[in-house]
Amino acid sequence: MYKIEKYIKIDKNQVFTVKWNELEKRKNELDEVSGLYFYHVNNKLKYVGLSDNLWNRFNGGYLKEDTKQHINPKLMQLITSNSSVVEVIFAPLDKYLLKEQETLWIHEYIPEFNEKENPRYEIHPIQKVIGRIVNSSNKEWSFNEMREYLFNKWWGKVSYERIDEALANKQFHLSNYCKTSQKKKTLKSKKKKTA
Repeated sequence: MYKIEKYIKIDKNQVFTVKWNELEKRKNELDEVSGLYFYHVNNKLKYVGLSDNLWNRFNGGYLKEDTKQHINPKLMQLITSNSSVVEVIFAPLDKYLLKEQETLWIHEYIPEFNEKENPRYEIHPIQKVIGRIVNSSNKEWSFNEMREYLFNKWWGKVSYERIDEALANKQFHLSNYCKTSQKKKTLKSKKKKTA
């Protein structure tokens, strides 16, 4: 079966959590450190981001009122309205892994405030996830099995209709990630089975 852990490159021993109101006290741990950051509210993941310098990203972006950096407006509204419940989890990571790992986390946990690469909002990421699951499991899946698996995996936050649209493969993106048969309604790995 598909396991995300084999794709995760984060060293859990380096991960640390900071309350929003205490970020400035952690400057030394963030300055000139690349990595991912995860905004949490009441143990719910709201947003995943990346930076090649975590302190610059926060000091010049999220902590600055008139920033020129791109910041997520929904996230800023949350911080402005109730900063005491916001926590940021930092995961130091090599620069070359940042984009791949950010995308993987968005695919897996569908944070509410991430829009790009998020199965909640786009069909193509659903197809990427389907391909990864099929190739990782190295077994044939029926459309119905995949449909149920994804619906449950994402706690019902991605509708059956969106999953069906991804499986329909109308723009043939799904075929880039795994073998599909619209006639048989099956998905197969692109990898060869090993004995």
